[in-house]
Amino acid sequence: MNEQRLLRILAVFTSMGAYLMVLMGAIVSATESGRGCGGSWPFCHGQLIPQSMPVDTVIEYSHRIISGIDGFFILLLTVWIWFRFKKDQRAKILSGMSLFFVVLQGALGALTVVFEETFSKNFALALHFGFSLITFASVVLLTVHFFQNRQGTVGKKVSPVSQRMKTAVWALSAYTYVIVYTGALVRHTDATMACGYSFPFCGGLYLPNLSSLAGIQMLHRFGAFSLWILVLLFMILVLRSYRARTDLVRASIMALILITLQAVSGVIIILTGGKLVPEMVHSTIISVFFCVLSYLCMQVGTPWGKKRPVLIPEEGITH
Repeated sequence: MNEQRLLRILAVFTSMGAYLMVLMGAIVSATESGRGCGGSWPFCHGQLIPQSMPVDTVIEYSHRIISGIDGFFILLLTVWIWFRFKKDQRAKILSGMSLFFVVLQGALGALTVVFEETFSKNFALALHFGFSLITFASVVLLTVHFFQNRQGTVGKKVSPVSQRMKTAVWALSAYTYVIVYTGALVRHTDATMACGYSFPFCGGLYLPNLSSLAGIQMLHRFGAFSLWILVLLFMILVLRSYRARTDLVRASIMALILITLQAVSGVIIILTGGKLVPEMVHSTIISVFFCVLSYLCMQVGTPWGKKRPVLIPEEGITH
């Protein structure tokens, strides 16, 4: 087994671990288990193995253990790439990003535990979820990059996209990230059922006070609906102008499917009164959706970068 194959295997396992980090974080928030280990960090109630293990302790400590293990995998992956694949700039950037944000989210998580009474809890926890999403997307893109560039793959060159298209992709990704924070704020302020079982509006209110829990809930709903519209328009743009770019076509269609499923899961959360399983599905879909948008950013390149032909691997053709 050659070195690149081993690296791809490690990247796949690290991506799975990064997803588990996101999922466990969502479970911690949904079950309000953030204080399951008291005010101590990184150990639980000051012990490596807590004597008492109620459900909230198991959930919180499991989240820390999974995050620690995957953080180690990310560190190993980053060191490996920076020492053995020094000329692969994209791999170095993505691995560096994943390491930076996994450390940042760990530090932020520790602050919210140790200084919960004085730290801005809701805002910090929302940031924590956002950083975990960037970590997950960075590791997934790194894995995709390794598979795209595996030795023996035959590809075809396609024309680069316009600067406007690049800007559109990056702007859509940035807007999605903002909407993700509004969703995280809904969760961490306990605003999930602020409008009761009413949907799409908040009872008889269309625009509640944004300083209220109902206002936070409606802000997220309006943002999510506008995001669905933007993704639909983006897919239409790709289908009309870039049919030759099969990578963009497939990703844009997948993005629309995912954001539609995300909307459906959001409605199910409301109708079920904020149950755990729909919350987990909601977090999973938005994580995958953000990865798809990040993939689009990687495929089109940065708006400020030079136009270069893109090599798209042809399916089922290797030598």
